[in-house]
Amino acid sequence: MKREFSFWEREEWLKSPDLLVVGAGIVGASAALFYKEKNPDHDVIVVDKGFAPEGASTRNAGFACVGSVSEHLADLEIAGEETVMNRIERRWNGLKRLKSTMGEEAIGYESVGGHEIFTDDQLFEQCRNKVNWLNQKLAEKIGEAEVYSVKEFEGYPAIFNRLEGAINSGLLMRSLHQKLAEAGVRVLWNSKVSSVEPNRVEFEEGVVLTPKKILSAVNGFTSNIIDKPIQPARGFVIVTEPIEDFKWRGTFHHDRGYVYFRNVGDRLLLGGARNLAKEEETTDQFGVNPKIKEYLYGFANDVLKLPSNWKVDIEWSGIMGMTENKEPILEQVESGLFVAAGLSGMGIAVGMEVASQAVNLIEND
Repeated sequence: MKREFSFWEREEWLKSPDLLVVGAGIVGASAALFYKEKNPDHDVIVVDKGFAPEGASTRNAGFACVGSVSEHLADLEIAGEETVMNRIERRWNGLKRLKSTMGEEAIGYESVGGHEIFTDDQLFEQCRNKVNWLNQKLAEKIGEAEVYSVKEFEGYPAIFNRLEGAINSGLLMRSLHQKLAEAGVRVLWNSKVSSVEPNRVEFEEGVVLTPKKILSAVNGFTSNIIDKPIQPARGFVIVTEPIEDFKWRGTFHHDRGYVYFRNVGDRLLLGGARNLAKEEETTDQFGVNPKIKEYLYGFANDVLKLPSNWKVDIEWSGIMGMTENKEPILEQVESGLFVAAGLSGMGIAVGMEVASQAVNLIEND
C-alpha cells in the first residue's frame, strides 16, 4: 500500500535535492562529501537500501593495496602495460587521497607492508623474474623506488610490497559518514530505489523525488537500476577467534590476489577464492558457497598451518562490482544522470579517486 505523508514530511523531508546519490558506500558517500564541500549551499541527499552501507564498503577485508606481482602479470596479459600501469597509479593516488581526506587514525590505517606468498614454484619464478622490471616501471609511474623485494615468510617464498597497508573498514565508513553529517548531507537508510531516470528517483515505498542531478554509486547492484556492463561478484571472508602465538602478521596475498589474509590483532582474517566458482559467485545475493568455504578452511590448515584448535568467530559475504577490464565505469548516462561503479574489488584504493572524478563530471554538466 502506498504510504501517505504529512504536510511536514512533504515540506521538509521530501524536498527534491540538488544532488541525490544512490549508494552510501565509499564512492557514494565520498562523492556527496566532495560535492557538498564545493557547493555548501546545495541540498545533498544520500540514500541506501540497507541499515548500513550494503555491498562491499563495510564487508571487505580492509586491505589498502596497489596489488601483488602475480596479479599485475595476469592483468598484463589481458589489458597490456599502459592500462595496468595506469591502474596501479590510480590505486596509489586513491590511497593517498583516502589518507589525506580522512586522516590515518580515522580509518585505522596500519603501514605494515604486504607479502605475496607462493606454493607454486613456477609462478614464483615468473614473478621473481619480473620484480626489477616492475620496480623500474613503478619508480617512473608513481615515483616510488624498490616497491617489491624477494623475501621468505614462514618458510614460503614471498615477494614483499612495502606500499601495502591495512585499515579498519567499519571505522572508515563511520568516520566518513560523520563527515557527511558535519557537512550537512542527509543520509536516508532503508530506502531502496526501484527505478532511476533523469530528474526522477522512485523508491519501493512509492515515494518519488525529482533531484536536479543524480549519481548512481551502487557498484555490484548497478544493473538493478541502470543498464551498464557491471557484474556482481560475491566475496567470502572469515575472522577467527584469537590465536595464541599467531605468526601471520601484516597483509598477505596468494594466487594472483584471489586469496587474501591478514591479522586483526591476534585473529586471522581470511577471504577470497572466488575463482574456484566464478559463475556461481557472479551474484548479488549474500551467502556462503560451501566449495569456497571448504577451500579456505583447508588453506588455513594446510598452508597457514594454524593450530588444530582454531575456531571461526564470524563469517560473511560482500558484493563487489566487476567490469570486464577491471576499469571503473564513470560516465554521464543522460543529462543530469551519472554512474560511478565497477571498482572491481579495489574500492578502498580507488573509491575516493573515482568519487572525485564523478563530482567533476557532475559539475561540468
